[in-house]
Amino acid sequence: MRPRIFLEGASPIPLFDEYDIKGIQMGTVDNILSQDESDRVYAIWLSLDRRSAFHLQKETVRHLGKRFQLVIDGQIIGVHPIEKSVSNGILPFILSTQLNDSGAQYLYTQLSQSIFNLQSELEISK
Repeated sequence: MRPRIFLEGASPIPLFDEYDIKGIQMGTVDNILSQDESDRVYAIWLSLDRRSAFHLQKETVRHLGKRFQLVIDGQIIGVHPIEKSVSNGILPFILSTQLNDSGAQYLYTQLSQSIFNLQSELEISK
């Protein structure tokens, strides 16, 4: 899985890709539109490397009110509404509501493995 991050409505060139990501975490967000406790919305947090974190801060300041899109295999998997500057290099994405528990777990596992393998290859090549 090769994640790419685009600015919604901008040119089809990613702002960030799998080489900029150094870590991933997954969690859930309360779905305020549902009374069902098992109705979950999943989110992932992507940690960017130092260079990309500076670029992220600049891009979030320039594009307040827009959204970043997380795209994998040509599909928009998640979004991040840009409400303020992101200065810590961690970019959270709310995943599509169509992803159930097993789908979100599968995505997280595959992305974790992909990012780990890529980071290992980058370390070896240094």
